[in-house]
Amino acid sequence: MKSEHYCKLEQFMKLAGQERPKTPKIPSREVRKLRAKLIFEECLETITALGFAVITLNERVDGKTVYHPTFIEDEEPNLIEIADGCADIKVIATGTLVACGIHDVELQNEVDKNNLTKFGKGHRIREDGKLIKPPNHQPPDIAKILKDQVYSEEENGRFDS
Repeated sequence: MKSEHYCKLEQFMKLAGQERPKTPKIPSREVRKLRAKLIFEECLETITALGFAVITLNERVDGKTVYHPTFIEDEEPNLIEIADGCADIKVIATGTLVACGIHDVELQNEVDKNNLTKFGKGHRIREDGKLIKPPNHQPPDIAKILKDQVYSEEENGRFDS
C-alpha cells in the first residue's frame, strides 16, 4: 500500500524523469549515488539548522564502515530551517523508497510497531538520551514486507534480512 505522500513523490519523480519501478528492486549505481547524495545533503542541512557542525572519523570494522561523529555547536538553531530540513529528509527518504519500488505504508507500520518493542525488558536509555534496545530484541521483518511486494531475487539480486 502507498501513502498519499508516496503517491505525490511518484508524481514528482515522473515529472523529473526519474525511475519508479513497480516492484522492489535495487536501482542502478547512478540512482543509488543520487539518492545517497540527496540524503547526505539534507541531513547535513538539518544538522546545521539544529545549530551544529559535524566532523566524522570513519574506520573499517569487520568489513563494515563505522562512523564516529563529533557534533560541534557552532550556530544558532533555526526552527524554520529545522522544520524544512525534517520535511525535506522525509521527501528524500520516501523518494528513495519510490526509486527502489518499495511501497511505504506496510514498511512504516512494521518499523513503528518494532520500535515500540524496544522498550521491552532489558532496555535502557543512554546518557545522551538514545534508547538502547533490550538484548533479546528482534529486528523488524523487512524481508517479509519486500517479499509481500513481489520482490524477486532472480530479477533484482539477493538481499539480506
